[in-house]
Amino acid sequence: MGKTVENIAILVLAAGASSRMGTAKQLLPWNGANLLDSVIKNALMFCPDHVVVVLGANAEEIQAHSAHNKSVQFVFHKNWKVGLGSSIAYGVDFIQKIWQSTKAILILLGDQPLIDAEYVSQMIQTYEGSGKGIIATEYDKGVGVPAIFDRHYFSNLAQLNKDSGAKQIIKKFKNDTFLLGPSGKTMDIDTMEDYQKLIKIRNAQLNLD
Repeated sequence: MGKTVENIAILVLAAGASSRMGTAKQLLPWNGANLLDSVIKNALMFCPDHVVVVLGANAEEIQAHSAHNKSVQFVFHKNWKVGLGSSIAYGVDFIQKIWQSTKAILILLGDQPLIDAEYVSQMIQTYEGSGKGIIATEYDKGVGVPAIFDRHYFSNLAQLNKDSGAKQIIKKFKNDTFLLGPSGKTMDIDTMEDYQKLIKIRNAQLNLD
């Protein structure tokens, strides 16, 4: 399903401490791998040479258990506790330094395993065809990532330093933003109850198939 694209990088955010989970949620089993690796796998389908994963808490353990150590750039953000925005800024700055020709960055969260290759493909196709500089995801109570940002917004992303993430940029430049409906794929896995719900959703889908 994935069609590789040129000059687009994917930034996967996975630096959180999983405090409400009680264990590193990035490593929870999912579809024959773990939550984070399933996100990375989808990213590699489109950008096999340009995927960066920002780690923070439990970084060594998470990287040691990844099947993609040779395929992606794992980077450690020592100030990950500052919040999601800080991790975005760190990752964007890293991408700009190593891949100067990058024309856009797609930001994914490491704890949204239902964001599949189909949705990633839809985002990329919309970016390439809509003429908009930002392709973002529409939520019931707002907007946010997954989102693609044209290089015009790299400086804005690199200045983020709080937990609010990229939504403030999306809102500020709403006239240059195209919103996509995720069709229920944006479930965050923050607690063990969330994880059990995720398993039930998968089992229901398997039974339907």
